[in-house]
This record gives sequence, C-alpha cells and structure tokens, in this order.
Amino acid sequence: MSRRILVVEDELSIRIGIQHTLLGEGYSVESCEDADCALRIMQSGSFDLLITDMRLPGMSGLELLGKVAELHPGTGTMLITAFPEIELAVKAMRHGAFDFLCKPFSNEGLLIAVERYFSYHDLRLENARLKSGHGLEEMIGGQAMQPVFERIQAVADACTPVLILGPSGTGKELVANALHNLSSRVGKPFIKINCSALPEHLLESELFGHEKGAFSGAHKRRIGKFEAANGGTFFFDEIGDMPLLLQAKLLRVLEDGEVTRVGGNTPVRVAVRTIFATAKDMDAALRDGLFREDLYYRINVVPINLPPLVERGEDILKLLQHFLLFYAERHNKEGVTISTEAREALLSYDYPGNIRELRNIVERSVLLAQDGVVRLGHLPHRVRGDDAYASARKDDDAIGLEDGVRQYERERIIAALEQTGNKKQLAAELLGISRKVLWKKMKDFGMSG
Repeated sequence: MSRRILVVEDELSIRIGIQHTLLGEGYSVESCEDADCALRIMQSGSFDLLITDMRLPGMSGLELLGKVAELHPGTGTMLITAFPEIELAVKAMRHGAFDFLCKPFSNEGLLIAVERYFSYHDLRLENARLKSGHGLEEMIGGQAMQPVFERIQAVADACTPVLILGPSGTGKELVANALHNLSSRVGKPFIKINCSALPEHLLESELFGHEKGAFSGAHKRRIGKFEAANGGTFFFDEIGDMPLLLQAKLLRVLEDGEVTRVGGNTPVRVAVRTIFATAKDMDAALRDGLFREDLYYRINVVPINLPPLVERGEDILKLLQHFLLFYAERHNKEGVTISTEAREALLSYDYPGNIRELRNIVERSVLLAQDGVVRLGHLPHRVRGDDAYASARKDDDAIGLEDGVRQYERERIIAALEQTGNKKQLAAELLGISRKVLWKKMKDFGMSG
C-alpha cells in the first residue's frame, strides 16, 4: 500500500511540481490550495504526511498543523517556507513538525526530506513493536533469543537462584532487570553489586555491613547490601571474580538465610532472591580452583545462556534500528537515518564487544551525522574493514594527546569528504571551518586534494 501525502500550496506551479515529483516515486498524492480545503479532505480520511506552505490564504500553515494534530495525531507534517521564515519554521518543528523545505528547493531535496520522514516513522513503529513484543524491559531479539525469553518468563517469580552466563556486552544486566521487573518483587528493593569493582576488604563490608569500630574508619554501624535487599532481589554481577574467602561466606548466607555484620556476632535474617552473572568460563575457573564447586552448584540452579551477537543474525538489524532511534532522540537529532553502505557494513561486522559495542558505534555515528544520514565514513575503521589503518595503530593507549587530536581531526575530515562526495567547500561547511583551513589541514595530514 503506497503512502498517502497531502500537499497544500497556493502557488499552482509549485503545487503541480511537488505532486508530479511525488507521484513519480510511487506515492499517493492529493493537493489543494488552502487550509480549509485541506481540512475538508482530511475529514474523509487520514494521510501519512502533510506538506504545507507556511503562508496560505486564510488560515496559515502553522494553524493548519494545529488542526491536523487534533484531527489526525498520527499524521506527519512538513513545512514549506521562505528563507526569512526559517526561525518560525524551526519553532514549528519544536511543536511537532518533522522538517521544513526552504524555497526554492529541488526535486531531489523534496524526495530526500520525504524519505527521511518515512524512514524515521518506520523506525518508531518498529521500535514500539519490539518493545511491546515480549514485555521484557528493553530486550530485543528474534529466534536466537526465544529460549532466553521463555526461561526468564518461566522463573521470574520463583525464589530460585539464577546464573546468567554470556560474553561481555551481551546484556546480562538486562536479563537481571527483567527477572526482577516481571516478579512480584518489582516494587521492592533491587540491589546490584559488581564483584570485580571493589577490593576484598571493602566487598565484605558492602555485602554484610559492619558494626561500629569493626575496623579503622567504621565510625558507626552500617547495614550491608544483603540487609538492604531484604524482601527484594540482589544481583551479583561478575560473580566469577569474587575472592575465594568471600565465596565461602556468601555460600553460608545462601544456605542459612542469615548475615552477620563484620565485627558483629548476631545473625540477621534476610529473605532475598539472588541473581548472578559472569562472563568467565566457569568450568575453567572450577578446574583451576578459582571458584568453589559447592557455591557454583548452589547458584547454578537455573542457568540462562546469552549468545554472542554474531550468532543472533536478524537481531543485529533490530538492535541497530533501536539504537539509531534511541540516540537520535537522546541527542536531539530526530529523523536520523542510515545509508545502505553503512547498514551493510554494520550487518557484516562480527562485534567482538557484542551489543555494547554496537550501541557505542551507533551513538558515535549519530553524533557525526551532521546532515541526518549515517554514512560509511561515520563508522569506525574496524567496522569498515580498513585493515591498513587497523595494523597501523595496534595500541590506541600508546597514542599521546597531541597525536590523538590530530588523528581525530583527520578522521573527521575523511568522514566529511566521503559524506559530501569529496566536495571541499561542502566538507568545510560541514566541519564548521573555512575552505582555506580545510586545505591547510589536508596538506598537513598528507591528504591528496
């Protein structure tokens, strides 16, 4: 079914030109010359997109936008404006208009703006569909993730310990969040601790609390996270990194349901649902004596295994669309889309850093996409398959500040030139510098003109 577009423009030649261009691209188009006519047409049916001139006889284009928002809230809106009215058009965008076209505009500019709107619209619909698909927080996944979703729903409201296993960046904390949020404990405490982030002597106090005077600096009694989580859920991230001595104490708490504060003698009863996660190879940890077998069997009652992103096929595109929309909204760059070349590069990359890496790549790309389109040049070199570049900088940490700044400038210039088809003036404008400054920097970096 073709998209329905309504064009409202009082200048006949412009109206006919817009309608002819859009019809040529397969859109279903109706047009009229004023706002009253537009509202009569919209009384009998809705449109996917309204394109209206700012200045119309009678009711203005801005007033028409308000009426359409009441009549058909799902209709996208785009303004046609003269150059002196740009500030007003930007104000209209803040109140819901998607974009504006400044007279005179080309057929190509019109089509790009319309395509951007429908790409953005489709992303929003897909994101809403994905979020409502299985009710598991913001977890997104297709066939490869179905066993995970089924296991979460099956054990969410049980008291049984859960051990979440998977490589770094696969979303283990999201699984823990879902287990808590889908349980009857959702309104009760949800305490998290990273077992690798604290030294052993602090970790014990964090877990079990301490009495006044238990050690230097213990000026008053302090309850631990177990007591704070009483009645709720306690998530132990990176449990594979917990020191052996604390593993024995944790096992005792799990067996007895009691904690004893550091420096104290009186046990305190706690009722806590425990969730554990690790990226470690637990079989190797057990074999090497780095993790207690008795604790492992106690926490591994219900295992949930998360596959690496490279094994999730269709999910890469779904996650890409989700993050693209999320970061476009976060950075006030709504309407950002992605080129075919950039999408193909992202879909063919193997993501050693899993979902976390994809998320960071998309955020970086959205920030660099000055014209609202993520292009191949906005992606990191490792994603684009630039082997020569990768071998030239094996150790990023060894790069000094000055060299790092130069490297960043060079990357931005390359991205701008790729984005503008090697047009120096446009690239300079995109970078916010003069053409002369761009030329000097290119010469300094040894880049051919």
